[in-house]
Amino acid sequence: MMSVLSVSVARLRRHSGAMMRFGAVGVGNLITEFAVFGLLMHSFGLAPVIANALGFGCANIQSYIVNAHVTFRKDGAPARLTLKGYRRFFLAHCLSLGISTGFILAFAGHIGPFLAKAAAVGFGFLANYTMSALFVFRSPADSELGSESGR
Repeated sequence: MMSVLSVSVARLRRHSGAMMRFGAVGVGNLITEFAVFGLLMHSFGLAPVIANALGFGCANIQSYIVNAHVTFRKDGAPARLTLKGYRRFFLAHCLSLGISTGFILAFAGHIGPFLAKAAAVGFGFLANYTMSALFVFRSPADSELGSESGR
């Protein structure tokens, strides 16, 4: 019984560290996404849903690169960056694009597009971290969520 508890606590500690690093990287991504979103809506007159998708795309590329170097390192080295890996990352993170788009469509008319987008941030964070840890940066040898060999 104590062995199972010890293993669970160790896994939680590794997972928590990765999630905190993912969140720190996410702050920069969020700034990029909101800046592009606002610029495209206010300076170029794009509809909020289109500006949201383009802001997501810019932040998504940034997120893949920085998370590979900071959050999902393997044996002290950055995770490998590949086109195939980015395609998986992009597809996995489309869940958060769907979440933010849904919030904008549902609530922008009531609270404005910026507040609607901001309301979706927490849900998108959880979706993105889970998808990244489980499907994008996980090597076949990993046996747990957010495994962090060498960290």
